[in-house]
Amino acid sequence: MKYIDGTVLLLQEQTVLQGMIGRLTDTGRCHGMEINVDKAVVIRISRQPFPAQIMTNQKQPRNVEYINWFGSIKTNDARCTREIKSRFTIAEAAFKKQNVLSPAKWTKI
Repeated sequence: MKYIDGTVLLLQEQTVLQGMIGRLTDTGRCHGMEINVDKAVVIRISRQPFPAQIMTNQKQPRNVEYINWFGSIKTNDARCTREIKSRFTIAEAAFKKQNVLSPAKWTKI
């Protein structure tokens, strides 16, 4: 069985999203493909987040608090705190790898 991977659906209304998932499932079946619900995730982005009630293949994909989407972290509360902390952590690791503060790297000017 082939799976429909890497598909992102962005919609404002949960009912419209449910309809799109239904059409995606039907179209995939016509081509011998299906959605792997065990790997599928749903994130509802809102200032007052609550889980989305989406069903596919009589199962509900798991709701997540955040996703890493093309290197950018998207959270369900629409805030950027997790993104900023992630970028600082990456920068700190790169800085430590350079070992800039090591006396062996100092040169006279």
